[in-house]
Amino acid sequence: MRLSEIVEIFDGRVFNLKEDFEVEGLKSLDTAGERDISFIVNPKSIKSEVKAGAVFVRERIDGLQTTQILVKDPAVTFYKLIDLLNQETQKVGHISKTAIISGDVSIDSSSFVGDYVVIEERVKIGRNSIIKPFTFIGKNTFIGDNCIIHPRVVIYGDTTIGNNVIIHSGAVIGSDGFGYYQEDGRHKKIKHIGKVVIEDDVEIGSNTTIDRAMLDVTVIKKGTKIDNLVMIGHNCKIGENCILVSQVGIAGSCNIGNNVILAGQVGVADHINIGDNVIVTAKSGVGSDLPPNNIYGNGLPAIEWRRWKKILVYLQKLPELFKSKS
Repeated sequence: MRLSEIVEIFDGRVFNLKEDFEVEGLKSLDTAGERDISFIVNPKSIKSEVKAGAVFVRERIDGLQTTQILVKDPAVTFYKLIDLLNQETQKVGHISKTAIISGDVSIDSSSFVGDYVVIEERVKIGRNSIIKPFTFIGKNTFIGDNCIIHPRVVIYGDTTIGNNVIIHSGAVIGSDGFGYYQEDGRHKKIKHIGKVVIEDDVEIGSNTTIDRAMLDVTVIKKGTKIDNLVMIGHNCKIGENCILVSQVGIAGSCNIGNNVILAGQVGVADHINIGDNVIVTAKSGVGSDLPPNNIYGNGLPAIEWRRWKKILVYLQKLPELFKSKS
């Protein structure tokens, strides 16, 4: 695609245009060459000569000789251009001969089913969805329109997945919750017969697990984005437009509000309620309910190791100090 076409698509204004050229790549500001496009959010971030053929900017930058394309939000425009120039091509209306598909399955003629996919009974797949190789889809599962299920995803039966959902490789949706009762001194498994519902516009990272409810429904509401290696327990309700960062662990029967951000390695105990618009900082443990509209955290930041060892010595002496004062 030529630079002039990109300018027209994003309704940009151009300064310092030297030539119209065929764009070869989208690069960071540090690595972009004369046939590449990059973007600048903050002019103060420029540390060296800009060699990009063109850059998206919010306002004209004096002294910058590179072609400048003025847009409302340079970063967002750049991200949209990535999508535009890297659209995934896939055969439509194709079902691999190696796929194993049970009877009473409905797959829209526009959808793609890759090699060695296994689909059990009474599954329905909507329009323009892509099921990549080696995926398993259990019985009574519904998958909506424009979904992308990457290789080696496991979707247990009785799962509902909305429209525009992306599930990355290795994710497991609908496995049994971690529930046992004790009898005669032994742990006995509680059969989980509930479901999982993934609403529209959700993205689920690689090797993330979402457990089915014991009786009712585990729900991930629309617009929520889940990173790799996240664990969501049975009966949880995750609100709209949440961000769950890598290695977050949420125990069973938690209710997470809308627009919540749980940073990396946050752990949430069972039956916890977290209000809307809450941020929990990395490595924090949540053991009680968190009211809405606030930032919480108890993770320790990294400090120099020898200093930390001295602090540990002082911490161990705290009980004696309190005792002597009393």
